Amino acid sequence: MGGRVKGTKNKNVLLKERISDFLTDKFDDFVKDYESLSAKERTRLYAKMVEFSVPKVSSIKFEDIKNANNAIELLKIAAQYKDG
Repeated sequence: MGGRVKGTKNKNVLLKERISDFLTDKFDDFVKDYESLSAKERTRLYAKMVEFSVPKVSSIKFEDIKNANNAIELLKIAAQYKDG
């Protein structure tokens, strides 16, 4: 049989770990660079970074809400958007 030996990390996992290590090691440099940016650039970067720490709110189509007859149906519709 071919493939990886059981317990060996695949290339994607190794790459993610290396990127994570790099980001951790260079964080202080990043903060210094961040402080040297203009207010507009800092705001833009801050907004981008928030996307990685705060979950996005998904919208629910008005048509779906309009078709819900009660709170239970509305919750089921909302759950579909969360899962999908």
